[in-house]
Amino acid sequence: MKKIRLLLLTLIAAFALPLITNAASGSVTISSTNKVVVGNKVTVTVTLSSDVSIGSWSMSLDYDSNYLQLTSASTEFGGNKMVDSVATGVSSKKYTFTFQAKKSGSTNLKISNYEAYATDESAITLSPGSKTISIITQKELEASYSKDNNLKGLEVEGFEITPEFKKDVLDYSVTVPEGTKTVNIKATKNDSRASVSGAGEVELVEGANNIKIVVRAENGSEKTYNLIVNVIDEHPINVSDAGVDYTVIKLRENYTCPSLYAESEVTIGEFTIPACHNDKINYTLVGLKDSEGKIVNFIYNNGKYTKYKEIVGTSLNIVILNYDGKLDKLTKANVKIDGQNYEVFRLNDNSKFYVVYGMNVATGKKDFYTYDTVNKTFTLYDQELTDALLKQNNLYFYVIIAFGVGLFLSLICIITLNMNKRKKNKLANDSILDEEKPKEKKNKKKEIEEAVEEKDVNEIEVVNDEEDEEEYNILEEDRKRKKRKRK
Repeated sequence: MKKIRLLLLTLIAAFALPLITNAASGSVTISSTNKVVVGNKVTVTVTLSSDVSIGSWSMSLDYDSNYLQLTSASTEFGGNKMVDSVATGVSSKKYTFTFQAKKSGSTNLKISNYEAYATDESAITLSPGSKTISIITQKELEASYSKDNNLKGLEVEGFEITPEFKKDVLDYSVTVPEGTKTVNIKATKNDSRASVSGAGEVELVEGANNIKIVVRAENGSEKTYNLIVNVIDEHPINVSDAGVDYTVIKLRENYTCPSLYAESEVTIGEFTIPACHNDKINYTLVGLKDSEGKIVNFIYNNGKYTKYKEIVGTSLNIVILNYDGKLDKLTKANVKIDGQNYEVFRLNDNSKFYVVYGMNVATGKKDFYTYDTVNKTFTLYDQELTDALLKQNNLYFYVIIAFGVGLFLSLICIITLNMNKRKKNKLANDSILDEEKPKEKKNKKKEIEEAVEEKDVNEIEVVNDEEDEEEYNILEEDRKRKKRKRK
């Protein structure tokens, strides 16, 4: 009996196993960004996949049109319905949808009306997916940005910085041996969404190297950490000029010659110093570096250092020289050109042209040159041109004066005419009044006589006019005399 049962179970398992093995399944997933700003577009990808070869399918992507507006789709008919009844047998299929966010809020996308069949026309059991997208305003997005612009750590590989690093301390320094040409700066940001610039491998020159490490937060705010890397110069050559302390640059790779100068060398003390020389003007330049690491050219001549002043124009390069004399019709002034102070001549404070005494770096010729500050060009100074400009300026001045005088005289004439007109109008008005005055007096006298006969004196209303008062008194006296006679 047991053997029969065992045989039946074996037969059932043998027939049932193919049925279980042939059951096909698949899934439909929805993927996109989790957050989008109102007015922006978001791409949604729908992926159909199965463990068997898919022959056909039909499904729809449902969305809330109050929040999302469909602008394009890679579906067969351009809408939200995905259908294919003649597929050649694929294991997966992707569709892309582009939506525009309409208003802020949270909205859900999901798959509906889904069905799929294998190439042998057997049904595939699908697991539909869904996706929630948060729609926010630009203001909400910016408010969500991180404000963290701090460093978590700062170090110079192989050296110790001072003071010890703290995120709120911005200034640090480190000293490295003479001859050190590069250092590796490691700056670790406190927030992964921030960005850091200025770190990494940095080239050095002798003396102080001021390196700025800038941390930019996600919201755009920045914080700058300052690191001064001092390359030791065990035997510095110190130079002081106009109250500024410099050190002479000793390495050629740290000093580049200006235009029209060739590389050369000079011996200062026991050191061979990189220099630059121009045969035309017989100048030898050396590089001096200030405490902030800025390199300045100086003329070197038998142990003396003179600050090199050259104006680089688009046509000529001129070395400015001192000139103690005067130029006819021009005034001397001190001006700043490209960060340096120069002594120049000019017509007036508003002129864009300067006249300088200098030497052409290319030819070595010394002369007066006119410098156009707008176009940055040099030309040989021309006194006749200056005279012409002055003559033109004087002509403009006289024209302005003549115009002003003419305008003043016109105003005087207008005022005089207005005054004469007012006088004529006044005389005309006075003449009319004089003609009307006797008539007015006669009428008033008659009115007063009638008032005296009909009313008591206390009831008579008269104006406070001297002539009317006098007439009234005469009539009153006459009335009293008549009254006495009747008595």
